[in-house]
Amino acid sequence: MSKSYWIWNYGDYEIFHTMSLHLRREEQGYHRPPVWKISAPYVSIQFIKQFYCEKGYLICYMNGCGYIDIDNQRYGEKTRIELSKGEHTIKIFVSKTSGLPAIFVESDVCPSDGTWISNHFAGEFSPVGYNVFFNSVQRNPENFPFEYKNVLPISKEKINNGILYDFGTEYFGFLNITNACKNEEIRVFYGESKEEALDVENTYITDRVCGENTYRLKQRAFRYVYLKTLLDDIEISADYEYLPLEQKGNFRCNDELFNKIYSVASYTFHLNCREAFLDGIKRDRWVWSGDAYQSARINRYLFADKEIEQRTLLGLLGREPIEQHINTIIDYSLLWFISLYEHYMTYGDKEFLKRVYPMAKKLLEFCETKLNKEGFIEGDEKDWTFIDWSDIEKVGAVCAEQMLLIRAYQVMSLMAEVLDNGDKNLLEKKYEFLIRQVNAYYWNEEKGAFIDCYKSGNANVTRHANIFAIMYDIATKEQTQKILKNVLKNDNITKITTPYFEGYELDVLAKLGDFKAVEDKITSYWGGMINLGASTIWEEYDPKKCGIDHYEMYGGKYEKSLCHAWGAGPIYLFGRYYLGVYATSVGYETFIVKPNLGGLKEISGAIPINGGTVVISLDKEKLRVVASKPGGTLVWDNKSYILQPNKAFEIIF
Repeated sequence: MSKSYWIWNYGDYEIFHTMSLHLRREEQGYHRPPVWKISAPYVSIQFIKQFYCEKGYLICYMNGCGYIDIDNQRYGEKTRIELSKGEHTIKIFVSKTSGLPAIFVESDVCPSDGTWISNHFAGEFSPVGYNVFFNSVQRNPENFPFEYKNVLPISKEKINNGILYDFGTEYFGFLNITNACKNEEIRVFYGESKEEALDVENTYITDRVCGENTYRLKQRAFRYVYLKTLLDDIEISADYEYLPLEQKGNFRCNDELFNKIYSVASYTFHLNCREAFLDGIKRDRWVWSGDAYQSARINRYLFADKEIEQRTLLGLLGREPIEQHINTIIDYSLLWFISLYEHYMTYGDKEFLKRVYPMAKKLLEFCETKLNKEGFIEGDEKDWTFIDWSDIEKVGAVCAEQMLLIRAYQVMSLMAEVLDNGDKNLLEKKYEFLIRQVNAYYWNEEKGAFIDCYKSGNANVTRHANIFAIMYDIATKEQTQKILKNVLKNDNITKITTPYFEGYELDVLAKLGDFKAVEDKITSYWGGMINLGASTIWEEYDPKKCGIDHYEMYGGKYEKSLCHAWGAGPIYLFGRYYLGVYATSVGYETFIVKPNLGGLKEISGAIPINGGTVVISLDKEKLRVVASKPGGTLVWDNKSYILQPNKAFEIIF
């Protein structure tokens, strides 16, 4: 018998779990839903399968309510239906108002799988969505497939009529309380830091329980837990909830601080890999497109998990009609296009690209409703021009947004070429026109840099637009050298304080070969957090702050996330520039290995390459590379060497 899976209308699974995730946020005793449009799965779906059989049977199970129509005869759910010899058309109609409409068909001739088609009673039919995990009736696709591990605190301390527990590092999961007294109310205070857990007036996440001897509380993020209780023998544990991901990439070097940073960044990132890429596991637990773009870059050098990237892309895009920017942020819409293209370049999934491109085109059409008369994208009162938490001048059309729009036009043109849908030429013209406009309006020859905006007349220069210009090869070689001198190496230009944009800056510095600057920043910035005792990477780090001031953000004493996905950027830097592996054609059909010690004495590691792996080791005496698939070229000392699959290539110095 062929295998059956739960099937659903394509995209609904991702939208359902993103919706559910976004609506779970709690803080300081209340729920806080997002401030943007939330898409939901379609309520009613029809599934169709046409086939021939000698004879057979089927039983249909529904997540929702509905009926089965076989050759114009109707049946109810869970009915065993015998099929006679001949051609058959099966139509299954299912509705659910508060969940994910889906079906599971057990059958020896027409099991539910990817050969079925569906629609929502509008538009064309298309192949259904499914996931091989959901291969039994009991595995309902509304229940996301996390795994669990019971963990215990490493210490317990009596403080001020309560008990403080330290789990040693941050976790996300269910807190279990045992040996409680039914008559005592217990107040629970969760903290990413010890100070937060003990500051009961300002703790960000709290619970209150009473009436039982044992409790299993809802999922929370925490390292420390403080219980207000008079009992001495009360005990706690946690069921750590995580996504089972295989770590395919790794990195080590002679610098133990860098090794520690890589380890902490990997753990931080894994905690934020869930239904989609989260920004942080305590405060928001939302999916932000800018965070997700960085997360996808990191994922490709650590887990190379294609599914979480696709879930994130689909969940962020949501449903038609598109009436606002993703997360209401201009740059986050534009980063979504770039992420889609980089996803395709990494995994070569043309079928996914084909499915998503029509909605990508609609998002681009929405973005173009925001163009001013000069052709620049410009926010209105409904839009958020974010870029970074920095003092960027944001009057009118902002240069950094135009850099992203240029890249968005370019990657949409490249994807249109892959799909051969006729859009390529027009998109290329828009891309080329916008480059000319940006140079005319934003390049300031006197300052040797791109300015933030032109409407104010201030010719203010910050790092952000200039970094994007180099990242996406928009700046000419001459402009790049001037930007390096006048912006990136200029201490008078406002420094970046978030790991988010610091990741972009270091990307550019490594691209330009300035590994000393990269290592100095990793040491001072990420190392600064580690030296303060961070067991996960923070949302922001300012070395000028002291004590609990490090935890303040957005006007709250403990609102800063101390476990933020974008803080894992060194994983990408070590893989892309030190081990030096990157794709040069779709799906790593061809790829470059260009390792660089920088200022280190030795490096080693592995990088996933879409179904394969490259293993590299390099020190002052020898370089060794082994690639498990063909298409690789080693670049070393201005020479190129073709790598043979599964055959070690060595150079002795």
